[in-house]
Amino acid sequence: METLDEADISLIHALQLRPRASWRQLADVLGEGPATLSRRWARLRESGLSWVMAYPSVDGVHGNRLAITEIACAAGRVMSLAQELAAWPMVVTAEIAAREYGVVISIAGLDQSDLAEILLDRLPAVPGVTGMRTHLVGQLHLGANQWRIGGLDPRAAATLADVSLPTVRPERTTAINPWAPPYRELVDALTEDGRSSAADLARITGRPLSTTRRQLARLLGSGSMTFRCDVAQGVTGYPVIVQWWCKVPAVRMAASVARLRAEPTVRQVVSMPGSPNLLVTTWNRSVADAMRIQETLERELAPLVVVDSAVILHQVKRLGWLLDSSGRNTGTFVPYSTEGTPAAPARGHFADAASEGPERT
Repeated sequence: METLDEADISLIHALQLRPRASWRQLADVLGEGPATLSRRWARLRESGLSWVMAYPSVDGVHGNRLAITEIACAAGRVMSLAQELAAWPMVVTAEIAAREYGVVISIAGLDQSDLAEILLDRLPAVPGVTGMRTHLVGQLHLGANQWRIGGLDPRAAATLADVSLPTVRPERTTAINPWAPPYRELVDALTEDGRSSAADLARITGRPLSTTRRQLARLLGSGSMTFRCDVAQGVTGYPVIVQWWCKVPAVRMAASVARLRAEPTVRQVVSMPGSPNLLVTTWNRSVADAMRIQETLERELAPLVVVDSAVILHQVKRLGWLLDSSGRNTGTFVPYSTEGTPAAPARGHFADAASEGPERT
């Protein structure tokens, strides 16, 4: 499998900080020309090693309801079940773990009743499912969009963090619903390529460029979208993924989350009602390093207790994208449906992302 060199890692780190920065803005920090960076990114994206995605960051009627479900299944069914569920548009993430509940999925429902229908009727009816444990997501404290690969020195990272992108203040004060017209088509395109420029989006949607720029600026200015530069986990130097299911007193939740933010191996922190009530996901250099993380959790975050753990052997799907056994993006995207739960067809192969425009808003 192709690996990352230091320049690749620096570019990925830069895009994690500023996913929509122009190549010219990035060139000022990374010390390579815009054209060189554009070609480098095209290679990384086309090979599935790194990609920029976007997704709505709102909740309630404008977003969705989330749940994490652990599934036990019949012997020999784990891989096929994970792949089957990965084809469901409402299953945004599907993973295979080394444990009895070997399939772990994240589910997005349009609302509470939609989520209940998926969990109570559809999932239990899938052949081979023998048991389920479901956790409703209460709050995402730390998302994978905040994890950094660590390719920039602190000065370069600080310089890039100060880079501002041109935006237009929304003309209306009400929140924008990214699922509704005229934004839905823009959201769909940005979900597949978060670096799509206004010109790219105008071509995709068939709208005038001036209209697209105005609508895009409103969408971005509303804060309704989260952008994330992702990377194939197998080439990061952190090949071991572990989920830690923890129990922590509610009064200690904020302090525990603040401490976890300081751990560079922590990629995601989610709280939920019940016991366990905190899920911590880490990317680790080795199993031995992962065990040291558990020691840190229980020693420095006491009275936090780790009640269960899961080593993730394979991520089958991550936020809609299907991955290969090394975590590389296959180029196939399963779009999330807001029209109900019927399966939508997988689509999308990486298009040319190398064009350099004057700006990316």
